[in-house]
Amino acid sequence: MEAINPIFLTCYLIIIFISLFLYQKRDNFSYSKVNLSNISYNKIYTVILPLSVILIGTALRLYKLSKIPEGLHQDEASIGYEAYILSAFGIDRDGNRYPVYPITYGSGGGSPLMIYLNAVTTFLFGSNALTLRALPAFLGCLTLVITFFVIKILSHESIIKSENATSIQYVTGEFLWLPLVSLCIIAFCPWHIMLSRWSLDSNTTPFWVLLAMLTFVIASTKQKESAAFENIGTLFKFRDRKKRQSLRASDGLATFLYALSAFLYALCLYSYGAATFVIPVHLILMCILFTKTKRMTSFQVFFGVLIFAVFSAPLFAFYIVNIFNLPEVITPFFTITKFTAKRSVFASGSGILLAIGKNLFTMIKNLSVGDSSEQILNYIPGFPPFYAFTFPMTLLGIIVSIIRAKRGELIDLAMHSLFLPGLLFGLFVEEDLTRMVLVFIPVVYYLARGFIFVVNEFVTVEKNTASPLKHYAAIFAKSVTPFLFIAGALFFNKVYLTEFNDLSAEAYMPGYGQACAYADECVSEDFLIYSTYDHVSAPFMIALYYTKTSPVDFLQTVHYKDPDAEFRIADSFTHFRFGLPEDIAENGVTYLNEGNVFIFHKSELDQINNAPGYDPEAYIVKSFGNFVVIASAN
Repeated sequence: MEAINPIFLTCYLIIIFISLFLYQKRDNFSYSKVNLSNISYNKIYTVILPLSVILIGTALRLYKLSKIPEGLHQDEASIGYEAYILSAFGIDRDGNRYPVYPITYGSGGGSPLMIYLNAVTTFLFGSNALTLRALPAFLGCLTLVITFFVIKILSHESIIKSENATSIQYVTGEFLWLPLVSLCIIAFCPWHIMLSRWSLDSNTTPFWVLLAMLTFVIASTKQKESAAFENIGTLFKFRDRKKRQSLRASDGLATFLYALSAFLYALCLYSYGAATFVIPVHLILMCILFTKTKRMTSFQVFFGVLIFAVFSAPLFAFYIVNIFNLPEVITPFFTITKFTAKRSVFASGSGILLAIGKNLFTMIKNLSVGDSSEQILNYIPGFPPFYAFTFPMTLLGIIVSIIRAKRGELIDLAMHSLFLPGLLFGLFVEEDLTRMVLVFIPVVYYLARGFIFVVNEFVTVEKNTASPLKHYAAIFAKSVTPFLFIAGALFFNKVYLTEFNDLSAEAYMPGYGQACAYADECVSEDFLIYSTYDHVSAPFMIALYYTKTSPVDFLQTVHYKDPDAEFRIADSFTHFRFGLPEDIAENGVTYLNEGNVFIFHKSELDQINNAPGYDPEAYIVKSFGNFVVIASAN
């Protein structure tokens, strides 16, 4: 794909320049206005095509979910273990009863919403790799549906008020194709496919944000209908009591939906730390926008703020305790915990301008060619989040959207209300793909907006030219952009589904968890398991998850390398010791004969194979992926 990206990029640039030229030449005032109520579309475009894209996108997110990626990342294991012990014991791994914010590694690393939802699924379906990943995968599939309807409703609302709704072509592009193109982008882009297939707290954030936004937008349509009816209703308020009752019900429904949206936006704060800064600003902008356009009343704003404040209060209490170094709040029912170490990812001090520039550069790289420093968890080389060749189209979409926002287009103003605080937040934190999750949501729309602009210019030529050559050239040109995007998606999914396990073996450590569980079964209570520390990351977390060690036993035996470190890493608990003995080359056989067990990476087997007196036939040797467990046969 790295070789093909420049070719696809060149094609996109040519297509964009031609479309801009055509736009300058087009007569923008040659259309007559259309009656929107008379427009209808074939169900192939409104139902069958969207449903087909959703089904294909769902299949890409669910296919071999527990096997691709193979193994578990330490953050997945951390979330899974925390969920398991909360569901089984009611405490986290620090002994806190139902913490508002489990501190996991000491300074965070697992937001509460993902952990507690996993606690529910663990209680219902058990704890394994499939149930651990089922939640982000399922919510990822629902995100496709929600994205379609958010864009569809917002585009419909924009068309109704738009002064540019002067042609059936414009309305078709906005109402029919814009939601469908947005759906295709999020369904087939590497960013959303990859985040849906492994369990990290931020991976469910797009679902919660879009669900909250959808509820907010639906509420606005109900309120707008109610307000419009209110004006007419005064003409017959004494003659049509039934209609007045319907009016009041519609207004009450809008208020209820706004309150539900406020609750969902509060949940967003619990899904990922970045949302704590971005979502309140986004909500303020949305309230201003929808109040000014008569889609929201002052009472609904007040009531929504109250709901948001109530449900976000425990989280803000947690932040206050930690910021001001106050004592923990411990009750029989829940705990407001304190981090064991402070972690700051914000730019500050004399180097703040340099840090801002670096963060901006990182965001641009992730939106364009991709950042080679990103972890394989979120980025396959050659496949940036939205494919490298689409970046000019995204920039075009942003420019078009800014122009539309200046005209007061509702959909563009709503998307900017999320993009701008997300971008501003990104400038002041150590930016990476994970922290850009809130920026990527409106980027899906911007890319779709760019596609619609380009295709619209070629459709105009196709419908108005008398030249057969120009007619067929326009058809070909408008087909190039979606064809190349689908080609990029095919290349990506081929690599992801066939090669990703090999590419990501260091990150997901396939076989290591099973090796730990097997070693735990083999070893006697009085002896030890010595685990490799090569080709693994935070192995204690994987061992905890796969052995389902009691949190009480863990608390009584754990030893952290540095208890005050930003991320606490244990080098031992119960009978696990992480790191092979220094004298294994000389005394490996002695350790085994005493009843101890070894977990090796295959690349380390020479250490024991060359040990004096070692005979593999005299011991139990069992392989798990790239890892080998060796135990005494006695």
